[in-house]
Amino acid sequence: MISATTPLALALSSVLALGTPAQTPAPRPHDYLGAWNYDQPDRATLRNVAVIRATPPIHVPQIGDIVFTSTADGVTGRTDQGCTWTFAVRPASLELDPPTQNCFNRVIGSAYTITRWSVTVAGRHQRESIEAVSHQPNGDYAFRLGDGRRTRATGGTGARFAGSWRYDPADPAARVNIVTTRYADRVTQTPRQGTVTFTGRRGVLTARTADGCAWRLTARGNTAKLDPAVQTCGGTTLSFWTVASDGRRQASVQAGTGPDGGAFLLSVGALTRERG
Repeated sequence: MISATTPLALALSSVLALGTPAQTPAPRPHDYLGAWNYDQPDRATLRNVAVIRATPPIHVPQIGDIVFTSTADGVTGRTDQGCTWTFAVRPASLELDPPTQNCFNRVIGSAYTITRWSVTVAGRHQRESIEAVSHQPNGDYAFRLGDGRRTRATGGTGARFAGSWRYDPADPAARVNIVTTRYADRVTQTPRQGTVTFTGRRGVLTARTADGCAWRLTARGNTAKLDPAVQTCGGTTLSFWTVASDGRRQASVQAGTGPDGGAFLLSVGALTRERG
């Protein structure tokens, strides 16, 4: 017989007194609400990098924000590129509901259909995975984001953006720093080169580009967006510009019209901070 004073009995008594380990409480619907930025994309690990299954595959860094709001039927998410999606609140996640939804993305100028989108939350961080079909002029392509990560967007400073940034060498095969411009009778592709200098404090930034123009952006967390949303300088109109920065690298998406009337899109912008 084991005495009540043996170490085993004492250990059992301690477990009974403390009970079983507490389980992490399930997220509540309001835990998802608010604005969330994608974390900095990482091509090496495919964190926040979607893969379009073309030949060869196209890797598209994901940046920007989504704002989740509560509705009578669940949760609505609106992205900074103008698409609105509806979700159902499940015990441990948000799930796209209905499971198949479509949107024409005004920034990239093409449509896509999402067939699965799952979102989980833990404090200030969210994880997500997306399965979709990208509808391109030359056909439909499967689109997958397997490791999406976001952080709740908060007020920020310009510290991680400040300084001079140079566009990385253009890579046409990967579409890195390639500007696609559409005219009524043709489509052109040209490399984006040069530098952009960011200055500013308390989240209000001025970006000076190589053509001498100055553009105003507002930063929240790791993401800065054109503010106001449409700006014009020297015959160029920017209708979209979002930048994500970790202080060393930038990923960006930019769209607008040039002085010659062509509608341009830089879908995979990549810059590196210059030393100095």
